[in-house]
Amino acid sequence: MDITLDGEQLQVPDNTSMMNALAALSDRAHAKHRIVTSLTIGGQTITDRDLTPPFLNQQVRNVGTMQAISQSLQSIIIEAKQAIERFAAELRNDGQVLLAPLRSGTAQVGTIDAWLGRLADYTEMLEAGQAQGVEGLSSAALLPWIQELLGARTTADAIRVADLLEYELLPRLADARLAA
Repeated sequence: MDITLDGEQLQVPDNTSMMNALAALSDRAHAKHRIVTSLTIGGQTITDRDLTPPFLNQQVRNVGTMQAISQSLQSIIIEAKQAIERFAAELRNDGQVLLAPLRSGTAQVGTIDAWLGRLADYTEMLEAGQAQGVEGLSSAALLPWIQELLGARTTADAIRVADLLEYELLPRLADARLAA
């Protein structure tokens, strides 16, 4: 059975299980410092949800042609960094919108809760990238200021929340992804 990876043919015996064929495919991509990002088997796109034990135990001769596309790890990281940067810009913009209502007293401190949830998502992205050894991703510059903001949020100090947002957190959203 032929498996196509980025236009290159890989041969596996027809009686090979799907699990072993996919492992061979993954090993071939890994040897080239690439990750399989798209898989089509028998003309159907396969996702992780399709990789059930009955499917994986089938022999390759029963499933049809296999085609895979991969991306370099570096290109995946670059795309991830760009997505994180876009998310940081969105957080900065949305944080700016919160400032005037907080300062004027027309908004309660709790109005930042949804924004804080998104900030938590952002810091998790940074930490995940850092844990994977991706250079230039760190939440260390943000963490002390997040703690301060949560303290001001707890005491319902809207002016302190606005000050921390404007002068400490929002400017650091851009810097956090650049910190080492």
